Amino acid sequence: MMLFLDAVRHFFSKTTSAVLGVAVGAAVLVGGVSFEAKAADDTPFFTGVWELNDGNNLRPLVMSDWLIFDGKMPRIWLYKRQGSVPGSSYQFYARNVGVNGLSKARVDVAMIDEYHMAYQLSADGAILEKGTARRLSVPNADGSCLAVDTNMKDLQGRWQVVGSGKRKEMISLSDTSLTFDKQKIAVQTRLLRTGQIAIMANGAPYAMLTDAGGDYAVLQILQQGTPAFTGGPIGHLLSFSKEVVVRRPNGRCDAAIAKRLKFMGKPVKRK
Repeated sequence: MMLFLDAVRHFFSKTTSAVLGVAVGAAVLVGGVSFEAKAADDTPFFTGVWELNDGNNLRPLVMSDWLIFDGKMPRIWLYKRQGSVPGSSYQFYARNVGVNGLSKARVDVAMIDEYHMAYQLSADGAILEKGTARRLSVPNADGSCLAVDTNMKDLQGRWQVVGSGKRKEMISLSDTSLTFDKQKIAVQTRLLRTGQIAIMANGAPYAMLTDAGGDYAVLQILQQGTPAFTGGPIGHLLSFSKEVVVRRPNGRCDAAIAKRLKFMGKPVKRK
């Protein structure tokens, strides 16, 4: 069986505008989580740090309300599909950060109990990975540092561009200005939903800053002429001029995740 991250890199490198018409066979879990709703109102059960057992191997699985992480980095956007069973099971379209258009991959999770969930990755009817995940983090997902519960002020300020190395390239957002790529532009901002800011420039949609969970956010620069911050077949923008992962300086969630992952393959003490 292909390992999850290899499978994701393979399928997410092949985007298609017709993916919404592709039916995924053998999908055994149904449901959905509302990317459009306020995440903090009901942080989904899958948010947190997990150990995934596919019957042969154990691997880490780290999820925020809206993304799957690859190592420390937020990597895969999750978009709900129809058939939601709130608090029970969720089925997602998926898209790799920085890649325009949905992937053929589908991600499905279903709650077994407070500490376990079923997990499946599939594409074009083929199951690429399937197993049971054991929670390593706190069972109250609302208390996880991966939960998306930020407002305007939480998202404003300075962020470091991930991958900028010793240069420590920064972005900065306020009510009236965005500094990015060594340029400062006048903007107007408003909260689209908990965890996401809409950024207007010259009266037109320009960008979004979206909380990725943990210490991270994603600055999404819209394609020129994009008329609105939402839209398309699934209600979300799926193509951008640029997506930049940024990290809050002195963030503490990376360390908390690493601490939880030390319990891989070991008993976890529960209060």
